[in-house]
Amino acid sequence: MNPDPAPPVALVVDDEPVTRLMVKRSLEKLGCAPVLEASDGLAAQKVLQEHPDVALVLTDIMMPRMDGLELLRWGRQAVPDAMWIVLSGLETFDSAVTAIRLGAFDFLSKSPHSEEMGVAVRNALERRQLLAERERLHHELQRKVRQLEETSEVLRRDLERAEVIQRALLPRSPPPMEGYCIQAVYRPGQHVGGDLYDVVRLGERHLAFYLADATGHGVTSAMLSVLFKQRLVLVDPATGLALPPAEVLAAVNRSICEAHAAPGLFLTAVFGLLDSSDASLTLASAGHPPVLHARDGRETRLIRRTGPALGLAPDAQFQQERLQLLAGDRILLYTDGLLPSGSERELDLLQQVLAKPLASAQEMMAHLHREAPSVADRDDVTILLIDAHAGASWFDNGAEVPAAHDEGAVRPEDEVVFHGETDGSAHLALRGRASWLHCDAFHEAALTVLKDGRPLVLDLSGCEYMDSTCLGTVHELVAWGGVSLRGVGPAVRALFEELSMQQVLVAIREDLPAAPELRALGTGGDEAAAQSRILRAHEALSSLSERNREEFKDVVESLRDEQGGPR
Repeated sequence: MNPDPAPPVALVVDDEPVTRLMVKRSLEKLGCAPVLEASDGLAAQKVLQEHPDVALVLTDIMMPRMDGLELLRWGRQAVPDAMWIVLSGLETFDSAVTAIRLGAFDFLSKSPHSEEMGVAVRNALERRQLLAERERLHHELQRKVRQLEETSEVLRRDLERAEVIQRALLPRSPPPMEGYCIQAVYRPGQHVGGDLYDVVRLGERHLAFYLADATGHGVTSAMLSVLFKQRLVLVDPATGLALPPAEVLAAVNRSICEAHAAPGLFLTAVFGLLDSSDASLTLASAGHPPVLHARDGRETRLIRRTGPALGLAPDAQFQQERLQLLAGDRILLYTDGLLPSGSERELDLLQQVLAKPLASAQEMMAHLHREAPSVADRDDVTILLIDAHAGASWFDNGAEVPAAHDEGAVRPEDEVVFHGETDGSAHLALRGRASWLHCDAFHEAALTVLKDGRPLVLDLSGCEYMDSTCLGTVHELVAWGGVSLRGVGPAVRALFEELSMQQVLVAIREDLPAAPELRALGTGGDEAAAQSRILRAHEALSSLSERNREEFKDVVESLRDEQGGPR
């Protein structure tokens, strides 16, 4: 049991001894102890300095040396926890009102009735107790908030470390596969997520790939996807041959069911095995969103699930489907975060984007996200795109990429276009993976330099990939004149060569010095400007060869229709 609280200490301030005595006895009957006395304001100051625990002060207003109002002004600062009641005669009523404005709790007439004093004193002490409890709760809340902030910071750091570890489980670069282009984009909804993918070369003929999505978000789903990766067996241990996709999913399903029995935990997955010797693709899907198989001149085919989600039943059966790939075919795997509502409209939109020639995985994700409603609790999103044609392959796992000029620095993901000046020329650099999102800023900055008649150096030493809009924009700028390129890597050069960008290839120089210190340019622009830039870039590429004209025909016509221009 808690001990009874100590009685409140009170102080009576009045220059009339009889009044002080009457008020003192009334306060003692109300439970105050001790009840101290002072004959004026100065004496009261001394008492309060010696007894800072005074809970209640009853003071007259009209007193010698220091009146009650001056004492009240001082006391509200010196003993802020004390409650003040003013004793007032009729001739000092206005002063009593002033006292209330200064912070007094109440005022009573001189020689108050005991009942009236009892009500005022009890109310004042209850108010003091409530204020003290509010202050205690406020301090307790602040303490709890600090604890939560400290715990949150520890969790945040742990999640950031977990994110680094989880990204280490993702493949860093695609395995070489002649005649195929492989792209992947991974974006966790939180620090860690339940999406996982991989692409693995198995011997000379086969390419195995999978995309998995664990239920829920955060650490639980991330650990379930790690369990999936750990239990996955791709080849027969006895023969060393690649296992059929249906057998792979059946085996990993049994292993997951044996490893955990927690209800509600499961994951969906697609596993594919590509045989380059006959361009065949075998797919098995465990409750996953449909795989899209696009072919020019044919309606996109949907390969739906061939078995249930993993982790639900140990004896689940899985089937598989075999596809024949032709040159130019596209295979798209994705997790359900790409299509938040799962509606047919979203699926139709995805098929339209997939049908656009050379639309990259990044472009697909950006296009779908523009159309999707904004939500606070964003799901993990992963896209795996396999094109049956030669081209640059890349994986974008959303990690920060070191800037080309400083190996120790990190670059935010949206910083792709950089600008700098020297005495003789201007420099623009593209770093990382450049897409249509960055082309407005890139094009406008370049035109500003060229219109001033100054030479422009395009530094591509840190550029890993350019989509078709960026490629077309580079061609436009080189055709303007006064543009040189430096630091062009093999992957980007291969794109120039594939699209017959001879004028751009001629503009590459090996004798140019490194770029000066550069600063990042924002993406800027609006959607209409971006659409116009995409159209002009593809028109520029279409003019280079008959092959390009056929390849970009649908893109150009579609963009012209959207912008109301001639076809």
